[in-house]
Amino acid sequence: GKRSGIGAPSPAMTISGEKRVLISDPTDKICADVLIQAGVHVDQKQKLSEAELAEIIKDYDGLIVRSGTTVTATIIEAAHRLKVIGRAGTGVDNIDCDAATRKGVMVMNTPGGNTISAAEHTCALIMSLARNVAQGDASMKAHKWERKNFMGVELMGKTLGVLGLGRVGREVVSRCQAFGMKVVGYDPMFPEDASRKLAIEPVSAAECIRRADFLTVHVPLLDETRNLINADSLATTKPGVRIVNCARGGIIDEAALLAALESGHVAGAGLDVFESEPPAEHEWALIKHPRVISTPHLGASTEEAQGKVAQEIAEQFVNLFSGKTVSGVVNAPDLTLSQRPELQPWTALCDKMGSLVAQTLSGGQVSRVHCAVAGPAVGQAGSLCVASALTGIFGALTGERLNLINAPIVAREREIAISHEVAEETVYHSLVTLTVHAGTHAHTIAGTVFGKSTGRIVMLNGHSVEFPPDGYLLIYKNIDKPGVLASVASCMAANNVNIGTAIVSPRDAEGVVTSIMSLDKKLDKAVLVKAKALPDVSELHLVHV
Repeated sequence: GKRSGIGAPSPAMTISGEKRVLISDPTDKICADVLIQAGVHVDQKQKLSEAELAEIIKDYDGLIVRSGTTVTATIIEAAHRLKVIGRAGTGVDNIDCDAATRKGVMVMNTPGGNTISAAEHTCALIMSLARNVAQGDASMKAHKWERKNFMGVELMGKTLGVLGLGRVGREVVSRCQAFGMKVVGYDPMFPEDASRKLAIEPVSAAECIRRADFLTVHVPLLDETRNLINADSLATTKPGVRIVNCARGGIIDEAALLAALESGHVAGAGLDVFESEPPAEHEWALIKHPRVISTPHLGASTEEAQGKVAQEIAEQFVNLFSGKTVSGVVNAPDLTLSQRPELQPWTALCDKMGSLVAQTLSGGQVSRVHCAVAGPAVGQAGSLCVASALTGIFGALTGERLNLINAPIVAREREIAISHEVAEETVYHSLVTLTVHAGTHAHTIAGTVFGKSTGRIVMLNGHSVEFPPDGYLLIYKNIDKPGVLASVASCMAANNVNIGTAIVSPRDAEGVVTSIMSLDKKLDKAVLVKAKALPDVSELHLVHV
């Protein structure tokens, strides 16, 4: 029958060109159904080695995995047309996100799809630990009646320590509070006031570990969280503490946990995840310990969760391929923002602004790129604007056609400082001001969007102008006096170059103006040399945007 919470495949969306997706792990049938209905070609090939996947990945635009496939840098490097890797689940620690980012490949997950299932499994382990359910069942199956061996404890009045108050952690809290448990919690990204509203006492990680009767972890596996529960922290726990991990293997030091169980300090552990999956040989001693309840990573293994994550990841792929808004982007949050139709003219404008400035640099290496955004259209999109500008700068200076994912990464690798800020109000509805520092000079350009899609440059190095950043543009400074504009125009005409428009800025305090001419074609080098040699003309550049 139809699963709860899972809808029928979405109606087909318009996708330009054939898109090919490889599904390399078992997923619910609805995943392929949604993709195929949208016109995507789908192949399902499972249990591929790294070499096998690296060999065939070059033929695909998208890759969908669960936890079985490890997407390495080698595989990503071989993916010449790959645009997106999707994890039908929460964690992406089996995907080399850094390698994907460098390659300009989007990484997506489905963080909400298995929340309830993971929370319920955590609660099942907590209750099983409290009442020795698994041990009692094993005893009965061995034809034993050992009531005295399995004395349990109540949850009522006990303190639950929760490390990580994300979606799953908060769902666990609400369920355990229904059993009358007191809750202390730690999460550096969850405000204390928000914790108190949920009747969670906000504490430090150390205090959370120290005060818990039952301790559960709901944090991602990062360098900062690896072995978060270790010999030192276990020594500070209450005697008789019970510990649950349904998050990621590696958060708990398994050797230290085994020692604490064997000493009797830890009364029990419920483990759904392990440092190696399947477990390595040395891990079985912990798993076989009589006070450990273990399951083979079943946190998301419900019909409802698998259907939800399979459908969600497929729909995200279809949205991406259709140019619609995407969600669940792990390695480039600004890409989600950039998909908003009202921001797309601004990203195009910032790309062109970056390209234009880069083509007018007089010398020196780029050391810093800064964007100031003002107004309601772009006030929350500073990082998106600076990333867009970087794509234009790199395209002009290096020929690299980077994207919003990898342009900031490449900039930092080159030790180019990137920054953005919200500026004061502007006379325009909204405005982006880009400053590029190169050598000892700072080059500044500002642009806005008129209406819904008309981008205009409105300032260039302190001079007020207004022109569309399109096509071939001759940009130069000149002394504001009669005849200069005519001499440049005559040079163009003598070489059969047509001028579309000519814009001249107001003169500055030194009597200098900035002039911009739109041309119908590229200038030969010889013509450019002649134009640069004209009297009263300086800083002349031909740009193409």
